Amino acid sequence: MKLLSHLLTFTIVIGLYTATAVPPDAIDTPPWQPAGKYTHPDIRESSGIVASQQFEGVYWTLNDSGNPATLYATKRNGELIREIAVKGSRNFDWEALGIDDKNQLWIGEIGNNSRLRQDLKVVVVAEPDPFSETEAEVIASYPYRYPNENVDAEGLFVVKGIPHIVSKERERAVLYRFPTLQADTKQVLEKVGEFVGAKFVTGAGVSKDGTRLVVCTYDALWVYHGTASNLSKMIQGTPWFLRHNFQGEAVCFDGNDLVLTNEARDLYYLPQFWYEKAWPLPPKETQSAVTLFPAIKSAEATAQVETYLAAGLDMGGSHVAFIPQNTDEQATLTVPIDVPYRNIYEISAILTRGQEYGRVELSVNGITVGSTYDCYSTEVVAGTLVKLGTAQLNGGENRITLKSVGKALEATGDKIGIDSFQLLHASPFVKKYKVLGPFPRKDFRTVNTPYPPETDLDLNATYEGVERKSISWREATAETDGMLDLRKNIGLDTNVVGYALSYVYAPKVTDTVLLLGSDEAVAVWLNGTEIHRKDGFRSVGPDSDAVPCQLQAGWNAVLCKSGQNGWHWSLYLRFTDADGALRYATEPEE
Repeated sequence: MKLLSHLLTFTIVIGLYTATAVPPDAIDTPPWQPAGKYTHPDIRESSGIVASQQFEGVYWTLNDSGNPATLYATKRNGELIREIAVKGSRNFDWEALGIDDKNQLWIGEIGNNSRLRQDLKVVVVAEPDPFSETEAEVIASYPYRYPNENVDAEGLFVVKGIPHIVSKERERAVLYRFPTLQADTKQVLEKVGEFVGAKFVTGAGVSKDGTRLVVCTYDALWVYHGTASNLSKMIQGTPWFLRHNFQGEAVCFDGNDLVLTNEARDLYYLPQFWYEKAWPLPPKETQSAVTLFPAIKSAEATAQVETYLAAGLDMGGSHVAFIPQNTDEQATLTVPIDVPYRNIYEISAILTRGQEYGRVELSVNGITVGSTYDCYSTEVVAGTLVKLGTAQLNGGENRITLKSVGKALEATGDKIGIDSFQLLHASPFVKKYKVLGPFPRKDFRTVNTPYPPETDLDLNATYEGVERKSISWREATAETDGMLDLRKNIGLDTNVVGYALSYVYAPKVTDTVLLLGSDEAVAVWLNGTEIHRKDGFRSVGPDSDAVPCQLQAGWNAVLCKSGQNGWHWSLYLRFTDADGALRYATEPEE
């Protein structure tokens, strides 16, 4: 869900602006925001990345399957330097990129979604000069197979000239290596060991000195540390572990810092100190307080834009520093906001903590909400997501106010540092469903194959599903966070569809908004009428789709049809309910 960028419109009022200069070579975004984006249209799905060792500021990436056999040299901000055609190898399913101490690039033709490929290999090119060359010739090709089962893989790195491959499996991650290098001779990989913690790995990288090994997934990364001479021991050690929401597809070291990319063409830069401290990363889809600065009004305080570098952290980005002028007065900082729908919202802010920071309290439209949060910390910490409170907001303009309310005895000041704001719908999710499936489908991008529940909703009927198996409606319960796991409740088949049904009671005719998140394609019927359809591929998240609709007085049937392509299959569903008047059931009640 594009939280504030889609949800909120901010009106402009007056404010101060005093910005601290940022060093010209600094990344001007914090670790939880993209440090760059690939601008070249041909870089469609970055599946591998390495930092050049001989060309400063150059990063190499490649696309995965179905794209030209091309390497792309870019800057860290994603700007293209040069595209390099690779001669001597096609891109059937390039999934990874490595670099060695001889400045050779190793291209991983290692994608194996079907687990049936017999032509897996790694090819090598000498790193071209991205400022003068346009082609690179394959100088060696190393075919391989796995020692036992055939698996998929997306992670590759090179240690002492030997390529290592990390499997992509749902329940584990296995490290393999080539026993020797014999060009054009299929070798059986050696199993080095299984990683502690990591699984379903989408990218891997090793530091230049071999003391750090990173693997990433769509939502997490693990950094193992030790010595490259004993990788089996290193991957069994306790890693630095960090969750993220980057949808990571590739990762590499830049010194001891990390660079991650995803198929949305974003680049992220994560400093060494951040992952070593295992500081949580706040959500990226928030509204920057710095961007909002012209709309901020302060009272009894000085407000200015301050870089994190000036605040004591060696990283890019800035926050709004809010400093009360007098400790005897309650200083305030107010932001006027418009929300499109009347509803209950959870209001959060990404705050900075440290020895000079004080306590903060939230009020909404003049009413105090939630409890006081103390920003004191013995060290400066940025990026702390704080849930300040839940409040009813009206459609249209509302006023969010942060108030300085003193400081801890140990604190040296009562400063408040605000990076950004987040507003989330807080109406309750549907928790109880009836589910039906799986049914087969013809088109894995859509849910267009029709089945009887769409026109004749009979909870007692029995149907013919996948492989002609008999299926019927059954009860299902969402997880504590509101997500209905369809894999657990319908099945593990792929290229199928399933149905989830719930009933919502409204005491009167009610204009509301259906808030929906799904993985993948979805269609929705309200009282037998289709009100929403979304095709294509996406990851699940609450409230991705907002569908204005009207509930009739009494019970309303809400039928969702969701497609499954593989891995996750889930659904979030709720209606805006500012007054708390709606209730849900699996069948209409008296």
